[in-house]
Amino acid sequence: MAAADLLFPKLVVFGASGPTGRQVVQQALSKGHSVAAVVRNPEKFELKHENLEVVKADVFDTESLAPILEGKSAVMSCLGFHWGTFFSPTTLYSKSITSIITATERSGIERLVCVTGIYTQKDPSNPRWMDWLVRPLARSFINDMALMEDIVTKSNLCCTIVRPPALNHGPVTDNYLVGEGQSVPGSAWSVSRADVAHFMLKSLQSKEWDKKGVAIAGKK
Repeated sequence: MAAADLLFPKLVVFGASGPTGRQVVQQALSKGHSVAAVVRNPEKFELKHENLEVVKADVFDTESLAPILEGKSAVMSCLGFHWGTFFSPTTLYSKSITSIITATERSGIERLVCVTGIYTQKDPSNPRWMDWLVRPLARSFINDMALMEDIVTKSNLCCTIVRPPALNHGPVTDNYLVGEGQSVPGSAWSVSRADVAHFMLKSLQSKEWDKKGVAIAGKK
C-alpha cells in the first residue's frame, strides 16, 4: 500500500520493544507508514528503517510525550505486563494510558488503538468459570486493564480497544476472528501477536471498529 493511500500515515507506537509492539512497527513500516517507536532503551532496539524513528520516553510523564506526538496521525499502544509479575498488583495500564491520552489530546491527534485482553469486564455473558476462577486469579492485572478501558472510552479520542486471548509467536495469517465485545464465540483460545498487529493496523483503514472494544482470536 502506498503511503498516500494510508488514512493515518504517521504512527506513534508505545511498547514498541515488546513482542506485539515490534510486530506493529515492522508491519506498519512494510505498509508504508512512518513510525516513531517509543522504547525505554533505544540502544537495544535493533530495527532499522528510513521511516523509523526510535525515541526514549517515560510513558508516565505526559510532558515528555508531547514532542514525540507532534505532527503524528495516530497512536498505537502495546504496553503490557511481564509474566514474572502475573500475581503482582499493577497500575501500568491505567497510569500509562492516562499520560498517553492526555498528551494525545493536547497534540490534536484523534485516533488511538490499544491492546488489553479478553474478559476484562464482568458481564452476564461471560462464562461462569471465567468470572468465578480466571478473573479473580488474574485480578492483579485484569482490574487495571478494566480501569484502562474505562479511561479510554471516556476520553475524547476515536479509540479501538483490541482484546486478545493468550498470545503466541506464530506468523501473520490474516485468518482470524474478530467481534465486538469481550470474546469471539467459537474461536480458539490464542492468537498470534503478528495477527493482533495486523488487525490493529487494519482497523486504522476502516471506520468499522471506531469507538469499540473488539475481541480477536485465531480460528479453531
